[in-house]
Amino acid sequence: MATKTSSPDTTLQLTRTFAAPQEKVFRAWTDPQALMQWFAPSDEFSTPFADVDLRVGGQYRIQMKAPDGQSHTAIGTYREIVAPEKLVFSWAWEAGGGCGDSATGETSETIVTVLFQGQGDSTLVTLTHEFFQNSQERDKHHEGWTGCLNRLAKVV
Repeated sequence: MATKTSSPDTTLQLTRTFAAPQEKVFRAWTDPQALMQWFAPSDEFSTPFADVDLRVGGQYRIQMKAPDGQSHTAIGTYREIVAPEKLVFSWAWEAGGGCGDSATGETSETIVTVLFQGQGDSTLVTLTHEFFQNSQERDKHHEGWTGCLNRLAKVV
């Protein structure tokens, strides 16, 4: 199995400051009920299901439903948890319900690192999503994560 390498073409990084304490922003990423309030690329989507086993080796599954009724389900495993400062988890799309390679229908596992830096009453979040297969997949996820972060800002 070839080792994946990170490069600018296959890495996405976003930073955003939220007007909420670090613990509250971290909880929004780790509590299933909170995730269901914001984890979707736009307000036209809903998030009917979020399951979180918040421990290293634990898994998550988050389903987003598009306006046309199609489901997109993100799945992965927590690799590092340092509450309330850092989350590292694998990311993939569940078979038949994701945004995989349109030619093959396949999706590959990528890695997401979210850093939470308290700044008084606000929190700086740095999201790094890496090891995409190509820049097109990176760009699709840039759009999705930007929408998610916009929605998160409304609920924290």
